[in-house]
Amino acid sequence: MHGFASMIASRRSTFWFAAALALSGAMLSETAYAAAPCEPLGKACPLPFNAESARGAALGTGQRASAISSSALAYNPAGLVLGKLYHIEGLVDYMPDLKTVALGGSVIDSATSRVGAGIALRGFLGSSGIGGIDGRLGLAFPFSDAVSIGVTGRYINVSDDTPAVDGVARSARLAKGFTMDAALRVAPVPQVQLNIASYNFINLESAYAPVLIGGGASFALGEIALIGADVLTDITSYKTADVTVGGGAEVFAGRSVPIRAGYSYETKREQHTISFGVGYTDASVGFDLSLRQQLGGGGDTRILGSFRFYVH
Repeated sequence: MHGFASMIASRRSTFWFAAALALSGAMLSETAYAAAPCEPLGKACPLPFNAESARGAALGTGQRASAISSSALAYNPAGLVLGKLYHIEGLVDYMPDLKTVALGGSVIDSATSRVGAGIALRGFLGSSGIGGIDGRLGLAFPFSDAVSIGVTGRYINVSDDTPAVDGVARSARLAKGFTMDAALRVAPVPQVQLNIASYNFINLESAYAPVLIGGGASFALGEIALIGADVLTDITSYKTADVTVGGGAEVFAGRSVPIRAGYSYETKREQHTISFGVGYTDASVGFDLSLRQQLGGGGDTRILGSFRFYVH
């Protein structure tokens, strides 16, 4: 009887969390378009300062349902409970379109307690005047092996202090304030992971930190490969939804070397993007390297690399 009551309580909690995610998206969709900072810009809307991991960047839209560790902190905080690991990671994120490099680090712990946790901080070092910080703190709670929820608090303060031209200095606050992500992860069978999430749902009214609603699925093919797909909807940058769809595959060579590839398409920018990556991991260390390339005349390149050390 106690086990049955616990199962019912878990399902009710999961239902209300999912309902809260849906309600937050519905409420924001009614009010967010008033600002619509990208509406006059169309395809020229700037790329957002989305948190990324080197693994996720190689997998199109991130293959978010399968995210663990630092990828979970970036894409799916409900996945912070997975992996049963404790590690420290450093990240280099080169964004030439923004003329900046972000250097950062994170600490992820899903081993020392039932609650998974992660903290990350990155700083922007732009040659054109872009600078600032972006910090995240995430927590996740598992109701069972099959269901977990997670939330992430985010503080971002990034500005463009372009050097003076003809005696006139330009300064613009690109994104500043506190916002949050929330996610629900469900694994109906061990080989399948599903998630829904809301990103930056405290609206900062900035194209560099848009409010996103998303969902995805990931499928494991034994211990050989993972395939997955995601749909993301930006509900604040334009007066109508900007939808990004994509997916990726991860194939394991010798269980220690993942090889990754992905693709995504964004409707408003009419932008196709391809990505590739490789990694290595053993009991003590791991690294990932990825390249993301937008196709077309204004195609942007993004390169991410990370190194992590596992604490036993």
